[in-house]
Amino acid sequence: MKKSIYAAALGVLIGVVLGIILGFVSLRGRGWNLSIENPEYWESRRQAELAAAEAALAGKVEAPRVETPEIEFDFGVLEKNKENVTGSHDFPITNSGTAPLTLKEKTKSCYCTDFHIAKKKLMPGESTTVNVQWDAERGGGAFKQSVIISTNDPVRPEIFFNVKGLFSAPVIANPNHLIFSGVSNSDEQSREFHILGFGTDSEGNPLPLDIDNNDVTVWDPDHFRVVLEPGTLDDLTSDEKDSSVISKATSLVKGTLFITPGLPQGAFQETVRFKTHRSDQPLLEMMVEGQVTGAVTITGTKYDKHKTGQLVIGPVSSAAGARESFRLTFDDPAFVADESTVRIASVRPQWLNVSLSFLDAEAQKSMPIKWVDATVEIPAGSPQERYSGPGLAETGEIVVEIDKDMKTEEVILPVSFTVGP
Repeated sequence: MKKSIYAAALGVLIGVVLGIILGFVSLRGRGWNLSIENPEYWESRRQAELAAAEAALAGKVEAPRVETPEIEFDFGVLEKNKENVTGSHDFPITNSGTAPLTLKEKTKSCYCTDFHIAKKKLMPGESTTVNVQWDAERGGGAFKQSVIISTNDPVRPEIFFNVKGLFSAPVIANPNHLIFSGVSNSDEQSREFHILGFGTDSEGNPLPLDIDNNDVTVWDPDHFRVVLEPGTLDDLTSDEKDSSVISKATSLVKGTLFITPGLPQGAFQETVRFKTHRSDQPLLEMMVEGQVTGAVTITGTKYDKHKTGQLVIGPVSSAAGARESFRLTFDDPAFVADESTVRIASVRPQWLNVSLSFLDAEAQKSMPIKWVDATVEIPAGSPQERYSGPGLAETGEIVVEIDKDMKTEEVILPVSFTVGP
């Protein structure tokens, strides 16, 4: 069983390593690094990583080895109430290798998910747990979320843990969390959803679910709008009919969320609020997240491109502070990135320090792509607070202005971190 797991992981490793390397080539001096366009360079790097994994798998070198007897947990059906809005589960990890194993929180698939590693360095034979929590305070319905742990195991450099389940409530949105990827800022996007009511009165009649378009609010009405229309239980999808909870709905409202053109490039978050006119749940919220694409590409070891679109720095000690980086890459041969065309427009919180490093302007003229490296500093002595996610006390954010083609564009990068003692 162990051999099959590591053989599968070894096959996935090739694609993972190549994808990581392609995003984060270091600048040699101030000139153009020809290895970026040299396939032989990347093949040699891939072969080196693969050889290290093969040596560890064969026991030819001392190396840590991740053992995870469980990678997914199903909460089942949980009733949502004031005492029960969060599910939590501990995933065990054991180092069965011959060298110390280092673990690090990397990223998560949703603002409503949190995770913590009890012990981040394991000697051979030692074990720890990863506690994963999912918060249903903003809405009910089905969920499946993931967290990613980074390791120094050459065979399993990343571990994915999944939690899933369904929170029941008097009124739920399905799905209650809409994720858009690759949104164009020039085309309209849309996604359908259902609002479902549960329960009957003393005579067995369905409790009313009277929600119309006047009962919907969004933070950014210029770019987000919702259209509701009456529905019946015949509108349930096959998956909803198969659900042990959703199939028991007694009323249904059909909805469509539209994202209109003009959103700035970068990640976005939106919260849609519905007045339900139900005394047992007068307010329902649905989260919307996504990424607007354009001519600028964001990369970085802490940049979560595929899920949240955030720079996920994670926990930071106020006493020590922290520094992280990301890169803006431009694929326009005519564009020159310098102090006059790329600048930091604003940051939140205001004490976040962000600096930019530019390539030589003359050298850029002969480069097919060019980039700007950014350093983000959380100063020592920063106030203890959590900066991430809509609805929290603060949402970390970096706004970059780019002057291009006679107009100014914005790239918005959410920043997720928690400052502790």
